[in-house]
Amino acid sequence: MTDWAEYWERRYTHGDIGWTLVPHPLVVAELALMSPETSAGPNTPGRQALDLGAGAGRHALWLARHGWRVTAVDFSASALESTRRQAAADELEVTTVLADLDSYEPRQDAFGVVLIAYVHTEPPQRAALLARAARALAPGGRLVIVGHHLDNLGRGLEGPSDPERMFTPEGLSAELPDLRIERAARVPHTVTTASGEREAYATVIRAMRATADNEHPSPPPSGPGLPHHETHQELP
Repeated sequence: MTDWAEYWERRYTHGDIGWTLVPHPLVVAELALMSPETSAGPNTPGRQALDLGAGAGRHALWLARHGWRVTAVDFSASALESTRRQAAADELEVTTVLADLDSYEPRQDAFGVVLIAYVHTEPPQRAALLARAARALAPGGRLVIVGHHLDNLGRGLEGPSDPERMFTPEGLSAELPDLRIERAARVPHTVTTASGEREAYATVIRAMRATADNEHPSPPPSGPGLPHHETHQELP
């Protein structure tokens, strides 16, 4: 187990993890634009969602409650156990996978949605992770990425201290050459800190894998997603 994995395992086991149980509003805004193909068979890609770096399952459980069959991947056994307990209690379809994202290989062409929320790895590992996430998408599937924007650095907010681990819309878009970028935004939002409410910034990416008969598909219709400058509380 890596030092980073050990840190999160300790935090999930002994720390205050209440925030890890509540879906992040920015993530929900993007996921709510997509619906599973409930009329299709249970194992078809249009019903499958993959949550990479799922933690205690806040987004995996949200997806399952909205009709997706979810695979939740994380390197914390304690976090995944929490996910399984809640999924069982709510009778939700969530499969958990204990794995390090630096080496995990998801099934290719298998998922209608792939989510990466607040996973900040070193640039080489990030590039490899994004490539594997893109390959996991079925044609027409979408990748959603939400994380700390570079502009948060040095402002006393939650997130990495290494600028190379932070996100920008331009940087992440460039690392997804095989997908069509539907949204790439720097999103101001409000976070609650020990000293009160602060403004922070998130990077939000939504990208689509082209279908076989349409190399440049249209973006999804506008719906419950938040506009780029909506203000709300972050639960990091």
